[in-house]
Amino acid sequence: MEQGDRPAQESAEIGLALAARRRGELALAERYPRGWLEWNRQLDGEFGTALILAELGFIAELRGDAAGAEALHREGLAAARATGDPRAVALAREGLAGARALAGRHAEAVRLLSAAAGARAAVGAVLPPAEREDVPRVAAAPRRALGDEEFAEQWERGGAAEGAVGTVPARPRG
Repeated sequence: MEQGDRPAQESAEIGLALAARRRGELALAERYPRGWLEWNRQLDGEFGTALILAELGFIAELRGDAAGAEALHREGLAAARATGDPRAVALAREGLAGARALAGRHAEAVRLLSAAAGARAAVGAVLPPAEREDVPRVAAAPRRALGDEEFAEQWERGGAAEGAVGTVPARPRG
C-alpha cells in the first residue's frame, strides 16, 4: 500500500473483528486485530493497544481460555491505565471480569464490572452500542452462581471501591 490511511484501516478492521466475534467467527475475529497489535506497540499507541488487547481477550474468553483471557486483559489494563482514559480502563476491567467469571471467580467479576460502570458513570461515558452485549453476557454467569442478593452485594462493594456505583447490567435476553 503506497498511500493509505493506516489508522482508518486499523479502525475498520477492528470493527470487522468485533462483528465477526459477535457472529461467533472467532478465528476471523482474531485475525484482524493481531496484525495491528505490533504496529500499535511500535508507535507507543496505548489507546489502540488497549482496545486490541480487549478484543483479543474477549475472543480468548469466548473460546473458554480463562488464563489466556486474563493475561490479555491484564496487559490491556496496563495499556489502558497509561492512556489516562477512564473508558479504556473500564473496558479492560469489563474484559477482566469476563476472564474471572470464566475461571469461577464470580464475586471478583462482579466487583470489576461495578468498578467499570462506576468509572464510566463518573465521566458520563455510557457503554457504546457495540459494547452493550459484552457486559450483560459477562454478568450472567456470576448472577447465576451468586444469586441476585449476593450479586447486588458484590456490585455495591465494587462500586464503593471506585467511589461511584454505576447501573447494574441487565439480564441478557434469551
